[in-house]
Amino acid sequence: MSPRLAIDYTPGPGHAPGLGRYVRELVRALVRLEDTPPLRLVEVGRGPAPMEGAPLALEGPEVLAAFERTRLRLPRRALAITAGLGDLAGRRALGGAALLHRTTLELPGPRERDGHLRIPHTIAVAEFPAPGSAADEVLAARCRAARGVVVFSADAAARVASRYGVVANQVPVGCDHWVREASSAPVPPRSTRDVLVLGAVRSSRRPLDVLRAFEALRASGEIARLLWVGRPGDLAQSFRGALSTSRFAGDVRWIEAPDERRMARCVSGASALLHLADDETTPVTPLEASRAGLPVVASRLPAFEEALGSSVLWVDATEPREIAEALRTAISNRDQVGARVERAAPYTWEACARAHLRLWEPMLLRGAGA
Repeated sequence: MSPRLAIDYTPGPGHAPGLGRYVRELVRALVRLEDTPPLRLVEVGRGPAPMEGAPLALEGPEVLAAFERTRLRLPRRALAITAGLGDLAGRRALGGAALLHRTTLELPGPRERDGHLRIPHTIAVAEFPAPGSAADEVLAARCRAARGVVVFSADAAARVASRYGVVANQVPVGCDHWVREASSAPVPPRSTRDVLVLGAVRSSRRPLDVLRAFEALRASGEIARLLWVGRPGDLAQSFRGALSTSRFAGDVRWIEAPDERRMARCVSGASALLHLADDETTPVTPLEASRAGLPVVASRLPAFEEALGSSVLWVDATEPREIAEALRTAISNRDQVGARVERAAPYTWEACARAHLRLWEPMLLRGAGA
């Protein structure tokens, strides 16, 4: 029997963006590849699962034969603080797997000794906690004990090396999910020119700078609408306050409760993506827009530049007028669609899955022989 691979699937049904999308699309691709080992999908916690059902794409006889699914309906905190329970639950959940791929820090494994799990594991790192925080200490321990650390940019690999002393494995993140979904339900052109912003309204997304830039764009005479799709974050109240006094508030639409099933329509119908960020090590959002053919205006971050090069209009996130001018260029000049699509085309979820398999294959063979 082939050695079994366990994947922490906890974010998949519970979280639409970020790690949720990563693990959903990774598994979606894996179960459709012929050389994927038997999978055990493990979920922990009692939280809601808004992405359950069709978004998981785990239906059909051949797909269902490729995996088993285990749900531990226990509070994550209980698993974390109760060592014996965590050990027992981890053994039951992993079910004899030869390797565990972590996507969160919460999933228990058989009890750790001297920083090492009794079952080998790999871990995906897309975000970095504050240095010295409790989460950072847990992540450091997981990375140092792992057989492999997966990252999605050279910048992230350099941070793992400098902060944790570990050599990471860079894989391409996928960006073709919205194009796939939009192709099944084409979106007619909109009468408005939408500047699209994706992500929670939090300080790292610089919502007040976004609004100032949009106001400068409209004040210059450009007819456009700002469409922000993202949940309220730490600057939601400040953003609402700024909107209430903005002369262009009527041209701003904020979708506070995004429906993942409608995201492809939001992207397909937009004229440009504006993506300001203080610090990101995964280029997925600007890649998603580029793959859909959208012009992108974005902060100049290493992970973004590595993936997208000169196909993006780079801006200083603190300069609203500079951003406004870049947006004017983007929404009034939608040529070079082919170049943007071509630049993003290699970043598919199948390529991501195959890169994971290349990392896992020798580990699974060693685990089966142990």
